[in-house]
Amino acid sequence: MDLYSKPAPMETAPPEANDWPSRTKKALGPVAVAGIAIAKFFAQLKFFILPLLKFLPIILKSGGTMVLMIWIYTMMWGWKFGVGFVLLLLVHECGHLLVAKKFGLKVSAPIFIPFMGAFIALKEAPRNAWMEACVGIGGPLLGSLGALICNSLGEIFDAPVFIALAWFGYFLNLFNLTPVGMLDGGRIVTAMSRWLWLPGFAVLVWFGWKYPNFVVWLMIFLSLPRIISLFRKRTEEEQHYYEVTPNQRWTMSILYFGLIVTLIFGMHLAQRDLNQHGVPAHGHDRDPIVQ
Repeated sequence: MDLYSKPAPMETAPPEANDWPSRTKKALGPVAVAGIAIAKFFAQLKFFILPLLKFLPIILKSGGTMVLMIWIYTMMWGWKFGVGFVLLLLVHECGHLLVAKKFGLKVSAPIFIPFMGAFIALKEAPRNAWMEACVGIGGPLLGSLGALICNSLGEIFDAPVFIALAWFGYFLNLFNLTPVGMLDGGRIVTAMSRWLWLPGFAVLVWFGWKYPNFVVWLMIFLSLPRIISLFRKRTEEEQHYYEVTPNQRWTMSILYFGLIVTLIFGMHLAQRDLNQHGVPAHGHDRDPIVQ
């Protein structure tokens, strides 16, 4: 008989069946930490997100119409020309917007309408003809600069698509300077002489007759109220509105007619360069432009 017996081995207590809450807590611990971290992150971003949400309707309205216009013109002329063309319209409208903001006028974001162009809506009317003329010429000035940049890029990189964009940019800004109705030119000449609306109206009618287009005839129709207003007596408020100083009249005249001459010259140079590349400016031959 042994005096010493081996101690019995210690038995491991079986896990209790009801300790699942502790296991669940351990498993979800990292998830809870991650959730807290994410919550803190978004709490820090709220100061940036809330202002963006405030402008979301504007972004959707302006950006949405812009994307739609790019898609339509891409289907017609290819993505390079479609994107460039819409960006030139945006630059033009930004010219109006910047000048309007400079005068403290409230304006909407640019809205794009396929086959008609783009526009910004003034939420309050200009206080006088000089202000109206400055806002009006801001678009063609910046738009012409955008076309000039396209022309320069076309020359530097020997890219006909940029030169074609420049030609269209020159043409559209020149057309907008027609002194009639709601076109930019009609607003600009309010600081010079409202009677310039008559030759502008004649030019627009001739253009609509020679190149039949629904948009042009819509402009002619919308221009009629201003033409009719020339032949009625001005009210005292209208007389005050159209009062400009001689310096303002001369300044706007130089800018207006100087820009017209510059755009015609730019179209001539761009057309010459396109001819050298075998590309017609009017887009009859689609492939060379979009390559």
